[in-house]
Amino acid sequence: MRIDTSALSAGELLLWRSGVIVPDDIDLDELAAVEGVEVRYRALDGCEARLVVQGDRGIISVKQDRKSLGRQRFSLAHELAHWMCDRGLGGRLCAADDISPSNTEARSRESEANVYASQLVLPDYLAAPLSKALPFTLDGAQELAKAFRSSLTAAALKLVRHSERPTALVCHKPTGSFWFRKSKSFPLDAFIARELHHDSPAFALMYGTEGGRTKPHSEPASRWIPGYNKAGKDARCQSMKMPNGSVLSALELLG
Repeated sequence: MRIDTSALSAGELLLWRSGVIVPDDIDLDELAAVEGVEVRYRALDGCEARLVVQGDRGIISVKQDRKSLGRQRFSLAHELAHWMCDRGLGGRLCAADDISPSNTEARSRESEANVYASQLVLPDYLAAPLSKALPFTLDGAQELAKAFRSSLTAAALKLVRHSERPTALVCHKPTGSFWFRKSKSFPLDAFIARELHHDSPAFALMYGTEGGRTKPHSEPASRWIPGYNKAGKDARCQSMKMPNGSVLSALELLG
């Protein structure tokens, strides 16, 4: 594999120098040990993970979660990012809202750690070729997540990052808040609705009593983009109810 190392991020460069050339090579526990960090998996209250700095050594405690190993791996990568970049500032105690692959845009140490962590879990130099070969659906994201042992959300965000088509990943929460990420080719004048349309299957997921995932399907793009100036256009959509009650949707504008 030929790689232009000058184009790699700090997280990717750490993996490359450790000999990572396929997804199965990414061993975050071993990487932490090489960097002088002991990793402990344990029950934690009030935080997802924490870093304790003791001179030139560190201890990372990660909330043990056998039901979401992808989340657990991202938490470890997040704290490892703090160790590599912020150890001079002392230890860190990171809550669930701090550790999220979707929290990468605000300029803060936590968001910077999330960016670094996403490159440790799903490095672009390995994830980009696989992402471009997968459909932009949650099913496609699941395949990518399986290859890298990541969370579905982290994998779906990576698909958006490398998508060459007008695609977006949207998360609507029961509280009324939402976040989204768009591909570079998504129209600038297309503004995603803050609330789910009542005719969309995603709405039934949000307010129904059961979870699950819809099949990829087409529906009017106007349900997702009110007033979109290309009337009559459809979007391919797939939605899934997440454990916290939010609904994650992948959509691609068609035509």
